[in-house]
Amino acid sequence: MEYYSPEKNIEIYYQISGNENGPKMVLIHGLFLNSDCWKFQLPAFESKHHILRFDLRGHGRSTKPKKRFTIRNYVDDMFGLLNHINWTNELYLVGHSLGGMIALVYGLENPSQVSKMVVADSFCFISQEAITDVLGRINNSKLEKFAVGISVRGMVPYDDEKAEFVAKIVTDHMTKKDCLQATAASAGFNICENLKSLSIPVLIPVGKKDITTPVWASEMIHEWLPQSKLTIIPDAGHLIILDHPDEFNDLVLSFWKKDKKQ
Repeated sequence: MEYYSPEKNIEIYYQISGNENGPKMVLIHGLFLNSDCWKFQLPAFESKHHILRFDLRGHGRSTKPKKRFTIRNYVDDMFGLLNHINWTNELYLVGHSLGGMIALVYGLENPSQVSKMVVADSFCFISQEAITDVLGRINNSKLEKFAVGISVRGMVPYDDEKAEFVAKIVTDHMTKKDCLQATAASAGFNICENLKSLSIPVLIPVGKKDITTPVWASEMIHEWLPQSKLTIIPDAGHLIILDHPDEFNDLVLSFWKKDKKQ
């Protein structure tokens, strides 16, 4: 358990694990979750890869700022953290949902540092309607009910034990105010046209039954990215890292090995 401070009064929680001699993999979690959400990926990835996972600003064990923050802050925090630990080349970025959006921006701005990316169940554009919808669901529910609702909406098939795990990730570390602020951070996000200049190979897995970031959103990313592969996972929801971990893990590991001599 370690912390990196990108600026005064901000601390970013991170952990490094896995094979120190393996290729570097950076796991970037989604909205409201934290780095604990990768529990079903770590056993599959750690033998082959050297893994960094961290809690985004405003999430988990990282600082919850009082002032508004944006995706710009997420990307800057990640850039600073990676430089802090001297991970600045041949990176494999694996982002889920919001984490995929952050990975895309990072790749656009630092292409020489990134070898490949996975952008799972994500967006290249966030509408104000989408932001308003999530803000409304937070405001109209108790935190505990909202936290369970993340899995009700996002997990296919729904699983009580996993839903409790997700809810605890949220309620142990975030208040309703934290959730509102984290949601607002994505307002105005639109990088779709920028993606045509990104030459990094990108895998785009998405659950066929994802209603949070529907298949069309991943298809849009795929259409803009010149070197991308879209993979639709049948019967999976938004939380594919939890509801279909084996399929997700196999896709991620296979995509890294493709065209590589190892």
